[in-house]
Amino acid sequence: MRTQPPDHLAPVPQDMRDALAKFGKQAEEIVGAFLSTLEAAPSPEILYHYTDESGLKGILTSGQLWLTDILTLNDPSELTHGLTQASQILNEKAADGPPETKLFAHDFEGFILAGKLQRSGEYFSASFSSQGDDLTQWQAYGNNARGYALGFDAKLLEELFRKEPGAPILSTFPVSYDDARLMSIDQQLIDAMFGLISLPRGWGLSNEAINGYMGELFSLIAVHALHAGLHFKHEGYRHESEYRFLRVYPPETPSLRVKRRDRAGISIKYEEFNWAAAGVSPLRRIVIGPAADTVLAAKLMRDLLPLPETAQVEIVPSRIPYRAS
Repeated sequence: MRTQPPDHLAPVPQDMRDALAKFGKQAEEIVGAFLSTLEAAPSPEILYHYTDESGLKGILTSGQLWLTDILTLNDPSELTHGLTQASQILNEKAADGPPETKLFAHDFEGFILAGKLQRSGEYFSASFSSQGDDLTQWQAYGNNARGYALGFDAKLLEELFRKEPGAPILSTFPVSYDDARLMSIDQQLIDAMFGLISLPRGWGLSNEAINGYMGELFSLIAVHALHAGLHFKHEGYRHESEYRFLRVYPPETPSLRVKRRDRAGISIKYEEFNWAAAGVSPLRRIVIGPAADTVLAAKLMRDLLPLPETAQVEIVPSRIPYRAS
């Protein structure tokens, strides 16, 4: 028994709706084949989160980490990285194709450049690293090496994260820096979708039916290219060895736990992750930045850490010789 199609697809002939559904399934298989390789990879023993003194105080006293709206991160291009590659592949393929493919490729590129990713859902991310003493990350995320790197038991932290209710999609994974692999995924998605752009030709469809069909096709390729791209960053960031915690909310089920904070006059959306909710804390180590005052830093952390946790948290100084300017 067929279910009632959504309103925008109601005018679209059943054969065309079936073609869209077939592509959606193909796209899920293409992206899923890659994700299965990430899921099979073992987690690091310790995951580190770089922060400054204010962040340290907040994390230790509240027992919470923040997942930030990925569209407001310092480098939002990490979200569009995969989509940009998909757009380039689509433009190249459409260059030798019929007029409607060129128009589709142009509109897809405009969607990315106009920053309309918000329409595809809400994405909240917390970033960790398998490297706990990396100078570049100290400089970028640890107050120019005066900050701290909090080391958490990776498996326990992931378990706590997945138990939290709310988001339809919860995932934890190592970020990939393999641009060739991402390009291969995007190429497969474009190849599987490309012929469908011209499918309405010759059907004598109404404008309503054509718009409904093309809108659904556009949404499918954007969502699946974005889903793949969320697991990649440009090869130039490879040194970060990032491990990402991600919550995703589709447009029809927005987050109900969003909070806001101000940063440089901009309202930033975020969600909380209560890492200290369980009886056993996942916090295992705190690395003091290479430019921090180690004596004052050690005292600060002894004051902040609850007594039952003090014995199990190793406090160590960075081994990197560095003097902040």
